[in-house]
Amino acid sequence: MPDFLNQASVLSLRCFVAVVNANSFTTAARQLRMAPSSVTKHLQLLERATGAALVHRTTRRISVTDAGEAFYARCVDILEQLEGAVAGIAGEQAAGGHLRVTAPPSFASAVVAPALPKFLESHPGATVDLVVNSNVPDLVRERVDLALFIGEELPTKQAQLVLAQSPQVLCASPHYLKSHGTPRSVDDLARHRCLCPRFSEVAETWHLEVKGQWQSIRPQAVLLSDNGDALRSACVAGAGIGNFYRFHVAEHLARGTLVEVLPRNPLRAKTIYAVLPHRSMIRPLVRSFTAFVREAVEQALQDTQPPRRKARSAAAR
Repeated sequence: MPDFLNQASVLSLRCFVAVVNANSFTTAARQLRMAPSSVTKHLQLLERATGAALVHRTTRRISVTDAGEAFYARCVDILEQLEGAVAGIAGEQAAGGHLRVTAPPSFASAVVAPALPKFLESHPGATVDLVVNSNVPDLVRERVDLALFIGEELPTKQAQLVLAQSPQVLCASPHYLKSHGTPRSVDDLARHRCLCPRFSEVAETWHLEVKGQWQSIRPQAVLLSDNGDALRSACVAGAGIGNFYRFHVAEHLARGTLVEVLPRNPLRAKTIYAVLPHRSMIRPLVRSFTAFVREAVEQALQDTQPPRRKARSAAAR
């Protein structure tokens, strides 16, 4: 054991964990911002120190040995404990550094940006680069620390955390409903002008609850866009019925510039994800920002809950 401790280093453990997570020496090296040859040397050092083959290498891929699987689990624990100890000394609130974060347009403007001053005030040594992007980028290649994504399922196998469920709502302007009528059933939507988020080159499918079951419809879209703010502006101006995250239109619903449509047939909620480059090596500042976003989401969802209908009195019945 002393020989192993003298030969191995924390960086060697990080290299091994990164190789297993990425299933690639090249990708691991890019994540760690090291030369692939250096990563290889660190892994060879670990194998010499442990006296066991940790991975099998071929020209196309790698596979982890049984010994490597067991050693990997221990390495993850060691690195997490070490990072926790460092974070404890430094203090989460004093965490500094630079963060590069991506978020969808509507979520960035309605939830993240309004809460950012509080985060920056509590982390005076931190700076944030907020990139507005609806897709999950290549976090390693683009050096993104955290990607926020909203969808029914995450289109990547990268490390992820589920932050919350985000309710959706159909709504239209009073002017549109006065001119075109208010739909009374899901089937009525086929006769209305709809404003839809774009999924590839077609309108996104809407999933509405009808008698306890999900009914899927493909609306007749008069406007498609990958920008929620553009769709919301068009909806407020009377262009048609739109599908929005409730947090995105809460102020308009409160002011009456938008009216909820088919409230008895709610849309299926989507999931808010935090996507990370790797699970085992998370900087304290990233942990702090993830907790901050979770709190901001909870507050936004709490603020946008629709008012409960008052029960009718017996006399009114």
